[in-house]
Amino acid sequence: MATEQQLQLQQQQMQPSSFLLGHVAPVLSLDSRDWMLASGSEDKTCRIWDLRTDKVHKAITGFDSPVATTTFTPADGHTIYVGSGTKIHTFDLRMESLVLNSATQSTKVYDGAEDEINQVQVNHRATCLVACDDAGDVRVLDLKTHKWMRKFERTHDNIAMTVQFVPKKDLQALSGGMDKLVVAWDFYKGRATQLIETDTPQVDVAQSKQLFNPPFVHSIAAHPSGTRMAVGLGDGSVQFLHTSTDLPTAPLEGSMAALEVTASKKSKKKAASSGKGTDGWLIGGRLSETHASPIATM
Repeated sequence: MATEQQLQLQQQQMQPSSFLLGHVAPVLSLDSRDWMLASGSEDKTCRIWDLRTDKVHKAITGFDSPVATTTFTPADGHTIYVGSGTKIHTFDLRMESLVLNSATQSTKVYDGAEDEINQVQVNHRATCLVACDDAGDVRVLDLKTHKWMRKFERTHDNIAMTVQFVPKKDLQALSGGMDKLVVAWDFYKGRATQLIETDTPQVDVAQSKQLFNPPFVHSIAAHPSGTRMAVGLGDGSVQFLHTSTDLPTAPLEGSMAALEVTASKKSKKKAASSGKGTDGWLIGGRLSETHASPIATM
């Protein structure tokens, strides 16, 4: 039972400390590194903010499409990857210009996606970059050779919205999409290793606030341990995943915390036809009393 102090804290509303004003269309992505915050927008720009002053540090313009994703690399404090349309641009933020043009000042441009890229991530050793796109593809770029690794079998049969490397695991990642699947990837093996259905009937959760949207996977966030993941869904709920070595000590009420994931009939058929297993990530608790709309970011 919650204490009186806990109830008071829950009733307190978080107040913004500042507003960063500059974009003229919705913001699609955010990423931070030290004192910098990168934002990508539908206005076809990326802005680098100085969080010490709450002012724009640099603006990156010249893109032909909205900036859907931005990510800093763990390798240094000045390289950023920006995904717009089917291309990924790399910029060196040590350039003196306050405004960088994507057409003339990208240090490298990577192309090859079949459709618009939704998210890019760099692994913790900064040796690889993973990207997912509207075609449902998940692809890996070798940052040492600057070449795409061989194309993997398409596992999502709809838009792949989000992808996250597993911390401390060089070439393992989870992707999620509009097919209601979370897919675990092992790029050493060159294939998907697990399919997790987000509306599996085995999970008994309370009805979410969002009554109409299916649980499409919009976002995934990783715990630094690499053993827990949070998945933001289209029905406004948050699904937690964990490994067998990190079982929750206090499962959420109404969840089946140690239940091994069983794929849906569609997922089972896919797994059987390609030899993919269903061991690895387990379903944890699910927060249903969260948002009344899809969770776009975690």
